[in-house]
Amino acid sequence: MPSKPSTSTPQPEAWSYEESVAAIEAIIADLESGRLPLADVLTQFEQAVQTLRQCEAYLTEKRTQVDLLIETLSD
Repeated sequence: MPSKPSTSTPQPEAWSYEESVAAIEAIIADLESGRLPLADVLTQFEQAVQTLRQCEAYLTEKRTQVDLLIETLSD
């Protein structure tokens, strides 16, 4: 019987909170420089907002995990 071709998709790189914060800081520096055309400013701003949302979701998830751990210690 012929083997099935591999249909696995490549795994995305691991997301890093610290790298995301550094990317946001770099975007802020670019925006504050005043050297970007308006279209680039809007694109960079949109990227920063998306990355901030990812960071916020990550922190919310971790806060929930910590709260659950604290609850188990209290029991």
